[in-house]
Amino acid sequence: MSTVVPLRLGMIGCGQISDRFFNQATELEGVSFVATCAAHAERAQAKAQERGCARWTADYRELLTWPEIDAVVITTPHQLHASMATDAARAGKHVLIEKPMATRWDQAQALVAAVEASGVTAVALPYDHSPVLLAGLSYLREEIVGKITAIEAELNIPGPPRSNWYYSKEAEGGAMLDTAPYALSRIASVMGPARRVAAFIGTLIPRRITGDGGRVHSEVDDNVTILLEYAGGQQAVMRTCWAYSYSQNGTVVHGRHGDVFMNEFGRPLVVHTTREPLAGAEPVEYLAVKGCYAPPVPKGTETILGHFVHCVRSGERPRCNVWQARHVVEQMMKAYESSRTGRVLDLETTFTPWWTAPAGIFDLENEWL
Repeated sequence: MSTVVPLRLGMIGCGQISDRFFNQATELEGVSFVATCAAHAERAQAKAQERGCARWTADYRELLTWPEIDAVVITTPHQLHASMATDAARAGKHVLIEKPMATRWDQAQALVAAVEASGVTAVALPYDHSPVLLAGLSYLREEIVGKITAIEAELNIPGPPRSNWYYSKEAEGGAMLDTAPYALSRIASVMGPARRVAAFIGTLIPRRITGDGGRVHSEVDDNVTILLEYAGGQQAVMRTCWAYSYSQNGTVVHGRHGDVFMNEFGRPLVVHTTREPLAGAEPVEYLAVKGCYAPPVPKGTETILGHFVHCVRSGERPRCNVWQARHVVEQMMKAYESSRTGRVLDLETTFTPWWTAPAGIFDLENEWL
């Protein structure tokens, strides 16, 4: 007989993204969605009936009062994430929040305060722990790449294919708030807290033809470059643009004696080293650089919802947590200010990275390199 304590979930937001979490729930023991909420009751009812949920509502605050709800998943448009998650935490409900965690700085601060006061488990996407990233991190060692000197991350696409709220200023979207969180969060997972930020942000294509054939007058940014600086002097470059002819979602970590390429230039993982050949990895021709290897990437078994459920049941701190997400929100908000004013701005928040970097790998001052 199973001893797993049942976990009953409510879905707030019933659009396309919600299906990912409904599907993941079917793979988890003792986990079920029991209620739905959408802006229109008909939509909430249709999703509830489709997914076998007993209750539905158009008022998320009502859903938060239902005693049979243990936790909620929030997949609404961007500008609603923080306020809904804050209300959930204050209601004592564990909460999984789609990215971005917040679109305003004061909302991010309020959400973190609510989570800290209530003690609920809060998972704030993006979920960085892909098999490629986890495998890549295992090669960030001095005997392979030397000291870490820089990092680059990007998420570039032609643009969201649907001519809907993604291009609306009211929805607080755009490349910064929709796609930059992925690249910024990956950078944060590797490098930890940054100390300064500078940025250029603009709209390249105001009159846009979208993938569904629609024509929209875009009200949001679609071209973002952010530069971050760290305590050790390293710099990070984050790039996200909605004007490319192809999609690219990769990360490169540079070291004094090697580099780790993740989802770049057609391969999931390539390690370059100027030191000893990489044991257990296939030598490959890559970027016309000698000493490149393609290590195996283990298959992942943990889903986003699975990580959330594990943390709720175990009380463990989520790896994708509100403190790291708040630091990313601060980077984005100050990037907007930097782009507007031309200033380099200090960052004030910090967090404890979930990845434990090898001792001394960021220290560039005390050795001959």
